[in-house]
Amino acid sequence: MARAARTAAAPKAHAGAAAKRGAPAGQPAAAGESAQRAAPRNAPVPGHAAEVNRFLAAYIMGVANRLANGASNHYRKRFDIGMSEWRALMAIGTSTHRIVREVAEMADLDYALASKSLKGLQQRALVRIEPTQRRGRAAIVSLTPAGLQVYRGLRASAQRRQKRLLLAFTPSEVETLWRLLRRIEAQVPHMNGD
Repeated sequence: MARAARTAAAPKAHAGAAAKRGAPAGQPAAAGESAQRAAPRNAPVPGHAAEVNRFLAAYIMGVANRLANGASNHYRKRFDIGMSEWRALMAIGTSTHRIVREVAEMADLDYALASKSLKGLQQRALVRIEPTQRRGRAAIVSLTPAGLQVYRGLRASAQRRQKRLLLAFTPSEVETLWRLLRRIEAQVPHMNGD
């Protein structure tokens, strides 16, 4: 009799274990697991549809972050140059009379970061920083021959990357995009004014 009771209880125990694993009673566990795997889950929300990206500034910053990360990886890998150094080199260009403040303004860097970037580039013999008695005793920054070679490589690489970015746009759309971005830039002080 005890043996019969144990035999009768076995299917119930099996059914309970299967139910815990997601299988309906009387159905093998594997079928239940398959059903569980097949159950629809919440699909990831596309970036443009996320709540945070309904704010234009947040959306622009998100796109800018992805572009900056890609650029940083690209220039680090190929030139061993970070983005602040890249901006400084682009700001100096082929000029022989930039001062540090001008480099900072043109590169859109704060003065301390621009100075730090230029010192790092000087240590790598890519720029010269020379004191002068003119222009308020400001230091003049220029590229060395090695720096000029790196600058040309960076510029060509940036042009190729920009071409890829704008492949989906007509020349007219590119002009419109630039115009709209400049208008947004002009509105930044108004947005940040409170």
